[in-house]
Amino acid sequence: MRALYFSTREYVLAALLAGALLVTASIVIPLTLPLRIPGLANAVNAPFASFFLVIGLARLRKPGSLLLILGLYATVCLLIHPVIFSFIMAGALVAEGVCWLLFRGFATPRSQVSGVVLYEVTSFPAAMLFSLWLLPARALKPAWYVFLVAEAAIVVTSLAGCLLGLKVARELARAGKLALED
Repeated sequence: MRALYFSTREYVLAALLAGALLVTASIVIPLTLPLRIPGLANAVNAPFASFFLVIGLARLRKPGSLLLILGLYATVCLLIHPVIFSFIMAGALVAEGVCWLLFRGFATPRSQVSGVVLYEVTSFPAAMLFSLWLLPARALKPAWYVFLVAEAAIVVTSLAGCLLGLKVARELARAGKLALED
């Protein structure tokens, strides 16, 4: 019998992380939506999402790990709205593809941080494009520099979440609660 690519424990970890992403997004994002500033919800949610994603990638380390976690998260978000599913999967596919080409997985902290930040950065333009395509009546027409400022804020906040997540993953490994080696 052929062994599975991910073990049952790894699937459970991915599902728990997807649940954590959903809970934090459900709390944080509704607080930012009334302001209608493009990228604000992404920038505010980025440190929390990055924190959980980096911990997951530090444990899983295999190619496809980011796609597994975000695929589970996106599947649950599909029940909320197809636009959310679309931009999560678009960002996940781009980040996973680039990290596979450059790093062949998530074995190093650099690849883990790169994958998560790339996901966060690409999911915002994907969200804007899918929103314009599927919900044209809700389109905003802000100045072009608002998008650059939003992307910069997303990079900074996701990097902060990644660095904190790496530190927590190392401490969990030191305490014996998270196995970082394959």
